Amino acid sequence: MKLRGNGWRRLFARAFVGAGAVWATAALAQPPQYKTDAELMGAAIASPEGVGQVLARLVQKCGLYSAATRTHGNAVLRAWQVRHRDYLDEGRRVRAELQSVYTDPQERARFNDLLQTQFPMLVERQFVVYSRSIDDQTTEPAKAALCDSYFSAVDDRQFDLSVNDPALAAYLDRRIAARAAPASAGNAGSDSPPNAGAEGAAGPSSLPTPPPAPPPTQK
Repeated sequence: MKLRGNGWRRLFARAFVGAGAVWATAALAQPPQYKTDAELMGAAIASPEGVGQVLARLVQKCGLYSAATRTHGNAVLRAWQVRHRDYLDEGRRVRAELQSVYTDPQERARFNDLLQTQFPMLVERQFVVYSRSIDDQTTEPAKAALCDSYFSAVDDRQFDLSVNDPALAAYLDRRIAARAAPASAGNAGSDSPPNAGAEGAAGPSSLPTPPPAPPPTQK
């Protein structure tokens, strides 16, 4: 797959659409729409990994306000990472596939700029949105309370990829299933069940759909 000119601009745009839908308020955002698998691959570069990075930075910041909030944040972050483990792994495979495609030096330089410069800038911008809302609170207990409200939304799965970008989640599910199919066929006739030895987290497609996340508390 070669992307030149407008194709590169579309890839860059789609790399941020999926992640952006997760961080925008529910009242303002609709799930992204994709026309091609190339656009889905572009979105997979940024999401859900970028969401995980923002959440990790929130946990670090909020842990300064109370031990209970730090414990709460670490617990919900670990749970989110477990739910998204397969998606995060698949997103890294998408990156590796795209990196192997762009052999032209200029194309590779643009792709590396996307990963090393533009993607971190997106994460920083979205973290700042939450960070400023926390900083606007006038007391540390109020800051901790707002942090806990964010963590409760994460725990309610309102930051899950299957909720905020179901098309991208379905695309990654298809990739995961397609790769697993040959292994399952090779194990046909074995005495062991197909999923023997698999880690215990539920698969991404089994995640429930929560209500929309509430907007941040205002002063």
